[in-house]
Amino acid sequence: MPWKEFEKHAEANSPHIYRTVIEGAPAMLWLGDAEGKCVFLNKMQREFWGVALEDIPDFDWTSSLHPDEVAQLAEPFRAAIENQTEMQVEARYRRSDGVYRILRTVAQPRFSDDGEFLGMVGVNTDVTEQRESEEQLRRTMESLSLATNASELGWGTWDTGADIAEWDARGREILGLPPHETTVEAWRQRIHPEDRGAVRSELETCVESDRAFDVVYRVLHPDGKVIRVHGTGILHKTPEGVRGTGLVRDVTEQAREEEFQKLAIRELNHRIKNLLALVNSLVSQTSATGDAIAYKATLQGRLRALAATVGISAYGPSKSADLRELVEAVLRPYSLDSQDSLRISGPASRVPERYARIVGLALHELTTNAVKYGALSCAEGHVDLSWTRASENGSVRLQIVWSEMGGPAVEAPSRKGFGSRLLQDLVAMEAGAQSELSFISTGVRYSLELPIESPISAPAREQVADQ
Repeated sequence: MPWKEFEKHAEANSPHIYRTVIEGAPAMLWLGDAEGKCVFLNKMQREFWGVALEDIPDFDWTSSLHPDEVAQLAEPFRAAIENQTEMQVEARYRRSDGVYRILRTVAQPRFSDDGEFLGMVGVNTDVTEQRESEEQLRRTMESLSLATNASELGWGTWDTGADIAEWDARGREILGLPPHETTVEAWRQRIHPEDRGAVRSELETCVESDRAFDVVYRVLHPDGKVIRVHGTGILHKTPEGVRGTGLVRDVTEQAREEEFQKLAIRELNHRIKNLLALVNSLVSQTSATGDAIAYKATLQGRLRALAATVGISAYGPSKSADLRELVEAVLRPYSLDSQDSLRISGPASRVPERYARIVGLALHELTTNAVKYGALSCAEGHVDLSWTRASENGSVRLQIVWSEMGGPAVEAPSRKGFGSRLLQDLVAMEAGAQSELSFISTGVRYSLELPIESPISAPAREQVADQ
């Protein structure tokens, strides 16, 4: 109602009505003079401070301020009085029962009809519970953030109706989302195109059946990197759309490890079959002439050498291995009867642990096949195994060559077996390594080249040349 219309009703414009409204208002109202002293406090404000109506002229409201907040409030209050401007501030005040409460003050300057500044009029609102709830929520969020960071989990909430998806820092990192991308659609676009349908179907099913979701999918980062994500959480339908909250975890390395384990199991199964064949071959090739004791000792020696070979060719504990020792350990079981069946030559060399594994496995595979089908399956055949070192552009490369001769006629297999794939897959695991497997008329030939040293200084290069 406009003021002019209001003033037409004498009963509404009476002092009694004003007093009733001001005194009964569910808010702490006050008037201050131009010096900042209180000239009026309504009932709710008087009860808060425990001040009688007649004692207001002598009441100093600053005496109820928390000691730590006096300086904080002094400047905005001074500026509002001096500049005759609005003031909004929060501070702790001592209530009549001695308990400090947080009051939010909103005040406006008041003027006479002539424009003279009379002081401030304001309202105080008790926001203690609100601020305590906010502080509790802040601590909860901090605890959640610490917990998710420690577990490398990302946390997020989303609302499809409002198209809002909010993620913590770890969640954005996992999903490849910059801070400004806060929509549900932005998250959907990060999902790998081949996985979007499955993710959408899973989430829709979870909403309809009112159950938690648990899904693994791939996301595409802006730089093209593919990350495998495990997402868990809850969803619920509202009239506006679907809301939810959940956690995401980067399981890329876990997935890679699972793939490696599958390969390792396949390799283990293959090697067990080969091992049984080798044991049978060793038994059949061990000379049965002489007494049983000599036969037993010879066979046990071969089996012990074979066991040592399996250990060395799998995973060596040292940071590097002597190449000749590694070669002799792998080949020793097959040269017990004929020292001329394996001809080894090459300069003294050490290979890093990761390459020792490749060399050991490759030689194990080559020797197994040679005993079963190639040059070591007959008395006339033999293998030449040699290696050389060469410096190129300041780095040293090691080339190992396996050549079979004198064995059965060799033909290239019609399909690529596990052994052939293994010889190439092992090399593919290391950058800079190269290999070539050939089936020529004289026998199998395999070449393995490894970068065994990084660029080295001149003194070190001279030392390598001396080896």
